[in-house]
Amino acid sequence: MNSSVANFLTKSVGGAALGLILYDSHIAGKLEAPKYEKNHKAESLEKHFFNEQKLDSPSIIQATVKKSIFRHHVDENLSGFFTSIIGYAKGFGSMMVKNFIPLGLVAGTLVGKGIFSKFCGAGLLAYGGIFLAQEMFGIGKE
Repeated sequence: MNSSVANFLTKSVGGAALGLILYDSHIAGKLEAPKYEKNHKAESLEKHFFNEQKLDSPSIIQATVKKSIFRHHVDENLSGFFTSIIGYAKGFGSMMVKNFIPLGLVAGTLVGKGIFSKFCGAGLLAYGGIFLAQEMFGIGKE
């Protein structure tokens, strides 16, 4: 096979695998973002609610201030935007870590040269083949 054709096929396999990994990580980030935002909001409201219920002194002013602070946190939505970004980053990052081996093979395929790139491409195809064999036919699963 011509060397340029082999290089093109190797880089194509690496590019396709990178696209699949990035897409998978993006979806994981989209799924994690609302969960993280809702959990953070619930924890924050719980903290502020219990803070509202406790008074250090029998002051009506202190009670009114604490109730208004709690109502503000109930209606406030700006922090949800930032916590959803953090949730997305956590979901995206966790999926990238889970795909560490194929990501390393992709890097070797796309950045490497010569025979190293071809070995990484072959390893990537083997990794994908093993994954499909396990998921489709249950080979190697208990």
